[in-house]
Amino acid sequence: MCRFSVQEYRKFRIIPVGEAAITLAESGKIGALNLLFKRHPYSLSPSLLKILAAIPETVPLQTYGQLLPGRSPPPRIALREEDWVECEEMVNFINRLPENHEIGTQIQTEPIVKRRLGYLWPSSSELSEWYKNRARDIDSFSGQLDNCIDLIDLACRKGIYELQKFHEDILLLHQLIYSDENDVDACSNMSLISWEQLSDYEKFRMMLKGVKEENVVKRLHDKAIPFMRNRFHNMTYFTQDQDTDCHFPSHENDSFVVKWLKEIALENKLDTCLMVIEEGCRELHMNGFFKDEIEAVDCALQCIYLCTVTDRWSVMAALLSKLPQKQGTFCVVQI
Repeated sequence: MCRFSVQEYRKFRIIPVGEAAITLAESGKIGALNLLFKRHPYSLSPSLLKILAAIPETVPLQTYGQLLPGRSPPPRIALREEDWVECEEMVNFINRLPENHEIGTQIQTEPIVKRRLGYLWPSSSELSEWYKNRARDIDSFSGQLDNCIDLIDLACRKGIYELQKFHEDILLLHQLIYSDENDVDACSNMSLISWEQLSDYEKFRMMLKGVKEENVVKRLHDKAIPFMRNRFHNMTYFTQDQDTDCHFPSHENDSFVVKWLKEIALENKLDTCLMVIEEGCRELHMNGFFKDEIEAVDCALQCIYLCTVTDRWSVMAALLSKLPQKQGTFCVVQI
């Protein structure tokens, strides 16, 4: 229970209720803040997000989650019965006073504020941006990524559906940082803000950072391929007539898998390319590594051409042997 000294109470009585709410929020007095929101919902609604942003980032979300706003205002707000003086004539009198007049501020009770201003509620875009900034602040100032996940998850459950992709991004970052499989040095210092600034392909690469031949297929199946599908499920790289000949797709439209394989081929990691292409061609139309036979063949050839070493002929031959054979189509390959 929050207790005030006599001096604190006197100061509390004379300051505007919004400033009082911010002071309580900054000191982490959630119980008193909750009571203030119940008694002065109309007075505090214009500065709702500013007040909540003042709560220290280290305060557990469970203690103030009930105060966080959803897409719509509460359906019912209970106030005491109006006094006879809290009438329309009083509202008109206050409206005629100069702006920020001391008397007008002092005599505005909650029923009068209700009559004058009503209940102001942030727009969905304002709410979405506030939740994002709050998550960024929590990560920047406390490093408590679990709290960021809980915050955005709560916002989604409160109807802020625009945050779904942001929620997925935080979950991906959490998996990268706390997974035993990933490159700890590369991921442990990654902040939420830095993670957001990466392109989708850079995030895909981070998921495969430090991958080994023995776990590359599992990492692709578990993390990287689902991410690629999620971000680009509406993209197509081919026209229908391209599927009937040996015309290869434009490299500008390479999928993440193809781009990544070409990069590691430049590093002469053909064994890893072999593992991935072999798995991708095993159930080509099911596993999502490649769109079709044309992409798989083109990717394998490009990997071979990009490799600069001259003693990997057996690996190159093995790689070509894994490629699908198309009926009635010839693609001459010379190495």
